[in-house]
Amino acid sequence: MFRKQEKVFSAVTMLQITGFFMVVLAAVYAYNSYQLKPFYMELKKTNAQFEKLSKQIEAISRSLPANGKNQLMESEISRLTTQLENMKKIQGALSTGSFGNASGFSDHLEALAREHVDGAWLTSITIANGGGKLTLEGKSIDAELVPVYIKRLATAPVFRDQKFNILDLERIPGADDMLSFNIGTGGK
Repeated sequence: MFRKQEKVFSAVTMLQITGFFMVVLAAVYAYNSYQLKPFYMELKKTNAQFEKLSKQIEAISRSLPANGKNQLMESEISRLTTQLENMKKIQGALSTGSFGNASGFSDHLEALAREHVDGAWLTSITIANGGGKLTLEGKSIDAELVPVYIKRLATAPVFRDQKFNILDLERIPGADDMLSFNIGTGGK
């Protein structure tokens, strides 16, 4: 009872680990921002083209005589209108994020770091389809820790709308007190 208890991690070690994860998360955020930069440039370029085409359509419409339109002008208006509609579709797709998650995956990684469970750790993280599909592989010292981990993840804001519907548990041969797990959302 009076024996000196050994500290597993000192405050300095915990501070170093926290600093390390902050640097890793900052690097992931910077990398994702760097990857999205071309899409933002394309969106800006598309918006400029959209404005230019809108002005051209207005100019052509004003220059048409009120009662007599010729066939060439009508075909040009039709072509520019189709092009304008296509630009609107592209602009809508880029602004709604239908090509993936426009904010990156730092929220996912931050939630995984915050909602950890002692005795369970991750060995592989797969995030796909803009965060719509998530697969986590890891190991645990107790089978009962995995549902606790899933429940804690489900409370994180970034995972609230996702359902973890894949669960595989398997004892590790030769290590009876450890098991591997695979959980996932099974999203699109």
